[in-house]
Amino acid sequence: MVGAKSSAFGGISRALSSRNFVLYCSGLGVALTGTFVFFVALGWVAWEMTHSAAWVGGIVLAETLPNAIVGPFAGVIIDRTSARRALFWAQFSSAVVMVFLTIVTLNDWLNIEILLVISVVLGTLNGIAFPAHFAIMPKLVPRKNLSAAIAFQSSTSQAARFLGPAIAGVIIVWAGAGMAFAFNSVTFIAFLVALAVIRVDESRGDAPASRGVVLDMAAGLQYAWSSVSIRLLLVVAVALGIFLRPLVELMPAYVGKVLEGDAAALAWLLASVGAGAVLASLWLAWRGTTRGLTRIMLWNFAVTVIALIAFLFSSGLAIGVALLFAYGFCSSSVLISNQTLIQSTVDDHLRARIMSIYSLTVRAIPAFGAFVAGQLADRLGIVPTFLGSAIAGLLFWIWISRMTNRKRIAERIEAAES
Repeated sequence: MVGAKSSAFGGISRALSSRNFVLYCSGLGVALTGTFVFFVALGWVAWEMTHSAAWVGGIVLAETLPNAIVGPFAGVIIDRTSARRALFWAQFSSAVVMVFLTIVTLNDWLNIEILLVISVVLGTLNGIAFPAHFAIMPKLVPRKNLSAAIAFQSSTSQAARFLGPAIAGVIIVWAGAGMAFAFNSVTFIAFLVALAVIRVDESRGDAPASRGVVLDMAAGLQYAWSSVSIRLLLVVAVALGIFLRPLVELMPAYVGKVLEGDAAALAWLLASVGAGAVLASLWLAWRGTTRGLTRIMLWNFAVTVIALIAFLFSSGLAIGVALLFAYGFCSSSVLISNQTLIQSTVDDHLRARIMSIYSLTVRAIPAFGAFVAGQLADRLGIVPTFLGSAIAGLLFWIWISRMTNRKRIAERIEAAES
């Protein structure tokens, strides 16, 4: 009976056998739900204040650009110290900032300049939190369960992406953005408690001695560039972030200008992206193996392009929700496969540095794409801008698929991580 259940749940049961992993995912899931409530409220407040897609993209960029500056340095320090401590204090500081934002909003003191400054501060703290999160993940489970753990953790994140917008829509409509910010500040508590009680081995082992922050960071960049596998995976992640993911970042502007909808319509569309991503995460967690992930990553990239183009020409909220469900499933499959392959390939003593580079593709790169798309959308129109971006993504997929097949890079990646 136990063997049958384990087989039915595949890699999920293996991942959940770790106490540390269960505690971490539970706290993270609550905190991320609040974070996605915040992101919806942030974009909606920016849109209501300015009615400008460029400003919405600019606020998103302000929240994520510090990742590009802080992340690589944070990765070096985390590799030499403790990912758990760095993550705890970064999240604690973010909770304090969120309380301040709540007070400012509820007292009607908020303006676009204050929102911009707060976004920069939160982005700086996330520049520490993201590489710390990626660095701590392999320490929560045995290495043989890493693929399943990454995918299941992603399902937790994507469940938050599904629940967060839905909760945000209700809170914003009935209580206002200030209460949405308050909700987020409270959800940090669960993650802080989880980080306080988990116990992980963060000993450095036989890692080489530090040569200083700058030289250590340069060593991480050199390692990422010299590894064919990691370089290819980072290029795919960057392309997804620039060409295909800005749609989510600029969804408030799309809903307000193209669909002429309200916060409830925004919540439905973003929640459908999250629901598709949850299903993809659970599927990959159940699969529980790295074999064939390169092929899964590339084909889902192509289908993401198709789903995006179809969404731009769709009419009606119901059709849009269905297409964004497919978009969420496929784009999440790309991201999870990509991260799993990198985590399985990278050396432990360089993990935080490499994952700090990867973290740029998760937030900073899509934010930069959203900023550029927002500028173009104000001049060319939102639909033409995203259509051009989707076509660029399709051309990239054709190029990367041909190169991968010609040089047999897929086999080299899977040989490296096996």
